[in-house]
Amino acid sequence: SILVETKAGGADAPAVSEAAEHSSYLLRRISSTRQTMLHFISNLQNYLMFEVLEGGWEGLERSMKKAKSLDDVIVAHNSYLGEIVEKSLLGDKGDGESPTLETLVQKLLSIALKFGKFQDHIFTNSLAGLDKAARIRKEVEERAEKGEWGRTTLDTDEGKVFFYLADAKLFEFVERTANDFEKVFSNLLKMMSKQVDQVDWTSSLDEDQEEIIAVAKTH
Repeated sequence: SILVETKAGGADAPAVSEAAEHSSYLLRRISSTRQTMLHFISNLQNYLMFEVLEGGWEGLERSMKKAKSLDDVIVAHNSYLGEIVEKSLLGDKGDGESPTLETLVQKLLSIALKFGKFQDHIFTNSLAGLDKAARIRKEVEERAEKGEWGRTTLDTDEGKVFFYLADAKLFEFVERTANDFEKVFSNLLKMMSKQVDQVDWTSSLDEDQEEIIAVAKTH
């Protein structure tokens, strides 16, 4: 690999080797932050698809079967829409002082989108540098096979990718973004916990489910 080659020798190799170590840490931090964001987004998507939409549709179907008039159908449909809004975290109006659930979710998605663009930019530039480094090494190997002189020090172009990734500003951005995401996510969990405590779980249950809840409360 390039990292191994930077440690082989030459006047510029120690500096590039150190930059490569910093680059490795940056890439690991980017990876862990990306996984955290993907985990949140994946769970949010699954929740909306299966718990909100699919579950709500099943409830609508039950209500439609019980409907005996057009008014019953309208009431069932309005209830279905209202339930989707509430469970999608869009029904929270807030108290005017703290952010709403919708605001926090939008903030998390905005942070994730910004980080995704940053990652694309980093990887695009890095891959371009690595491709150039690969061409350099191939040329050296071809010259060596012909018995021609290769090189004694690390080529400047090959080390640029490591110096680019070792930039302190990139580390600061990743750490700041990861901390911002964690802070907003923590606030979201706290607010959702309060919402759960205030929910009337029997309001949208059918008769069988209400009976189960009643039995559970007596034991």
